[in-house]
Amino acid sequence: MLKQTGRFTGASRHQARLIFVVLTLMTLYFSVIGTLNVVVFQDYLVATLDYAGAVAVTAVLVYFHRSARLAVASWLVVGVLIAVLLSFVHMADGRAYSLMWVTLLPPVTFFLLGRHAGAWICGLIFTYVCTFVYLRLPYWPPAEVTIGSLLNIVEVLTAHWFLFRLYERSRAEAFAELEHLSTTDPLTGLLNRSRLDTVLQEEIDRHQRSGQPLSVVLCDLDHFKRINDKYGHLTGDQVLVETAALIRESMRKTDHSGRWGGEEFLLICPDTSTDATHTIIDKLRTATADASLPHALQISLSFGIATWRASESSDQLLKRADDALYEAKRSGRDRIVLAPQ
Repeated sequence: MLKQTGRFTGASRHQARLIFVVLTLMTLYFSVIGTLNVVVFQDYLVATLDYAGAVAVTAVLVYFHRSARLAVASWLVVGVLIAVLLSFVHMADGRAYSLMWVTLLPPVTFFLLGRHAGAWICGLIFTYVCTFVYLRLPYWPPAEVTIGSLLNIVEVLTAHWFLFRLYERSRAEAFAELEHLSTTDPLTGLLNRSRLDTVLQEEIDRHQRSGQPLSVVLCDLDHFKRINDKYGHLTGDQVLVETAALIRESMRKTDHSGRWGGEEFLLICPDTSTDATHTIIDKLRTATADASLPHALQISLSFGIATWRASESSDQLLKRADDALYEAKRSGRDRIVLAPQ
């Protein structure tokens, strides 16, 4: 059923995954513990509660699988969890080992319902439980530790381990998605301009220490405006996507490629001399000429290559690459021009 979370995106996918995991774990827990209460402890009342919980949780799981209604399923999960926890607290007369299970409520509630609803619900439930325990204190027997108590401690700790491990995984994935969105051009999937600026400065700093050559390439689609005017912007977008794919296939794993703006791309080639960069770019130029595109279009790229000079800033390096690109355009397009070193 976890495959169903593919119907959701972003934070909703993490929330849907938590629902599936919590419901699955609750179903397994109630089934196993209910059986233990029957076979080992002969506590048929608690076993009945366990099996009833398993049925209720399974019903919610089936409902969510069929409807994919995230908000409703979130409230149902919290509702079932509260009902089971409070029933357990009452059946145990508020004894300490039953109270440990109430600590499962905050991570699930805050994650599924948000901090405002989570805070209100947890506050109300905790207030109720504390009041109930306070009223039952005079009737408690002397404290004792049994196998059942120890088993409850192990179960609670295991449940917390699963929940917080899932939370940390979801948090890491969410941050990775945010980082990807903030550094990637949404159309081509290449790095965006902001990320390229950062990467270029990092590479300049690194090469300043190592003394190795660093080359950059500015390339531009020739006559791209004509393609947009004649075939429309959707075809123009397809051409940009195909060009980005050709760049990815032609460049090395150590290179950095991104969309600089419009139909212009920036390629950063670490530890690469001018001649070596020319060889790489010539392969890209050939691949572009042989590309299969919509409407049998033939496209070409113009390139300007500049190799970093010691103590040169990123702006100065890019200016020389841009001047070389301008010269390639002025000289007839579909060619590679090297900036003076």
